[in-house]
Amino acid sequence: MALGALLALPTGASAAVETHTITTGPITVGPYQVQQNIAGAPHPKIDGMITRMETDLVDENGVQIPIQRLMLHHIVFLNIAQRDRTCNSFRGFDDQTSYGGLNPERFYGAGEERAKLVLPDGYGYRMGKDDPWAMTYMLMNHRSSVDTAYVQYKITVDDSPELQEVHPYWLDVVNCNADPIYNVPGTAAKGSTHTRSRDFVVPEAGRLIAGGGHVHGGARELTITEPECGNREIGNSLPTWGRKDHPFYNVRPVLHEPGPINMSGFGTPTGIPVAAGQTLRLNSLYDNSLPHTRVMGISVVYIAPDPSVSDGCGPLPGDIQVQGSDQPGRTGPIPYRIPLTGLDENGKAETIDAPPGKLKRMPRGGEIEVGDQFFSRPNVEIRKGSELDWRFTGTDLHNVTLANGPRGFGSPNLDDDRVYSEKFKDKGTYRLFCALHPVQMQERVVVKGK
Repeated sequence: MALGALLALPTGASAAVETHTITTGPITVGPYQVQQNIAGAPHPKIDGMITRMETDLVDENGVQIPIQRLMLHHIVFLNIAQRDRTCNSFRGFDDQTSYGGLNPERFYGAGEERAKLVLPDGYGYRMGKDDPWAMTYMLMNHRSSVDTAYVQYKITVDDSPELQEVHPYWLDVVNCNADPIYNVPGTAAKGSTHTRSRDFVVPEAGRLIAGGGHVHGGARELTITEPECGNREIGNSLPTWGRKDHPFYNVRPVLHEPGPINMSGFGTPTGIPVAAGQTLRLNSLYDNSLPHTRVMGISVVYIAPDPSVSDGCGPLPGDIQVQGSDQPGRTGPIPYRIPLTGLDENGKAETIDAPPGKLKRMPRGGEIEVGDQFFSRPNVEIRKGSELDWRFTGTDLHNVTLANGPRGFGSPNLDDDRVYSEKFKDKGTYRLFCALHPVQMQERVVVKGK
């Protein structure tokens, strides 16, 4: 999961404002490992309102770790003392375990773009000194050796009684999942758009005062609309992509499609009116001319409760401001081809065209075993229209994901002898990998015939 760059509006001065720096860890990540995990997140033992929060990955000296070593792909902070407002239960990383009785409130997150939570002047998110927090994260190790890191976050807390409390609403087109991914097939014409939407009913009247979003490579934008108000757009979040020389495009090995370096946010001290029972629609828009796998479409909005609001379609305030990127970058989406990466005889990552081994013909498809660190048939030739079944027999979680090829697809994270099936309708060469073990597990599927 991950999300949103919020507008950096000025925060009011107050004698009660304090900024606290928390460093927690260590987190150990294996060679070329993609690690998903959940851990406790300590915070200051004080009561107050959070007006700002930011996070990063640092070493034992508190120095930011470059992505050439480790990438903090995403991180989400959860308040276990509060119930999430858009989820009654969560599905685990394994896409199987359901946490029906545990639905902690997701109140802040960041991705590769290092989003910051900065609320408009006069507002804050309530933090109790005894509230238990947790964080869920994904780290990517770009080196052949074990590495260690710490998560550092800075929290600005204001205990002024004049501040108005806000409630976070986590909007996700694949909501209530620890790994909320979906896949864009990328089979349409140049300039085409793939749109996935999800509706959320807001149970309380109030004013939406800030919002932002998180996407992956290939995204066009996120928009929030109101279906009951002529589907008018009340906010959006636009990605800024790095230049060709940006580290996102030059780090090796390539473990995923590069994400944006910034996501715009919006904020309004007056607030956008939202009535009780009103629907907000999140729209996630991606380029559909190229495949984009394991993408996300997430936004978080902050609503200040206000029982006096009865018309959710009332006029939009005139003080809506947009905060874009101050970094040099490009508009997108940026076409990008993910190569297959394997290990040489010295255990170093190298780009490969296909895994070792001969091409095995399976004209009508069939079953492939996915064990720990292997696909039982790494090179397969099938006929167009055939179906492959991947049976996940390993003790660890794995998936099968397109790196490059004619059509994008990707399975959930699976184990426990579960099966994922895919019918190949388009000819061509599909280079696949396990996105959790991209350097250790690859497969090539060649689709031929009429």
